Amino acid sequence: MWIDKNRTLIIDRNLDTWQLPLIAASGSYIGNVVAEVIEPRAYMVRYFLVFDPNSQRRFLLPCELVTAIDEKVFCDITPTQTAQLPEYKQRLDRTDEIRIYRIVKRTPYWEDTIYDH
Repeated sequence: MWIDKNRTLIIDRNLDTWQLPLIAASGSYIGNVVAEVIEPRAYMVRYFLVFDPNSQRRFLLPCELVTAIDEKVFCDITPTQTAQLPEYKQRLDRTDEIRIYRIVKRTPYWEDTIYDH
């Protein structure tokens, strides 16, 4: 299922990450990964779709923020930043993506081809 109008991103429920807890850099529990957003032409995961049970909402976490994955997904983000991320509502446009990357203070994947974060 394409989630953007340019038909570049799809949702994938990857069993390796599905329902893994997401942990902030501070050690705080943020939510659970429920899917991945993939860019098939680049063979890249672009976002993790996270469900936050405290706020009862889903949001997209840029993959560049993930620092490790084992039995949990560890990321370089604060709970304050996650609270500011827009709620995911089945569609994604570039305006949403720009907003996400501004909140997390990172260079968007479409502008930065070298991942040094």
